[in-house]
Amino acid sequence: MRFLIEVMTEIYSIVDEDDKVIGKATREEVHKKKLIHRSVMFFIFDKQGRILVTQRTKNKEFFKEYWSIGLGGHVLAGETHDEAVVREVKEEANIDEKPFFMDSFKLRFPEESENARVYGFVTDKKPELDPFEVNQGMFLTREEMEEKIKKEKFLPETKDLLRILRDFTHRIRKDVKLINYIT
Repeated sequence: MRFLIEVMTEIYSIVDEDDKVIGKATREEVHKKKLIHRSVMFFIFDKQGRILVTQRTKNKEFFKEYWSIGLGGHVLAGETHDEAVVREVKEEANIDEKPFFMDSFKLRFPEESENARVYGFVTDKKPELDPFEVNQGMFLTREEMEEKIKKEKFLPETKDLLRILRDFTHRIRKDVKLINYIT
């Protein structure tokens, strides 16, 4: 119960379309009034290049029991995206590796409006998934993941995350320095 009270009283920066801070509000206000706020999303890759795919729990506020190719969370007021992604990956998967930035996008759905930055983590350890957030998770190859997307209900931002994943994969093939940075 304490966790729910803490989450509902979290304070987020309210931002405009250009990600400029224009105010602050509680999580409850942000979602009720559909205010634009900041978030982080992240992929977790294993050393074989497989992607962690997870199923949300029925406890989630939106899209209960939907599947996702990334994890994520909100950026607290006064926190940077880089700080938020490190906090979120620790909370949701108990991962300590260094993040790498992949891209950003604007998530605009009836349920939520976020300016999201997307990161990646490469790990050789098994993620310890938060049972309040995640029903189950598994590492899948790109092909296995794309087959699962055709058969199951996935979060609406999956299309954006797939584009980011494809673009990043294309860039990494051309940049040896980037490959060395993330591995």
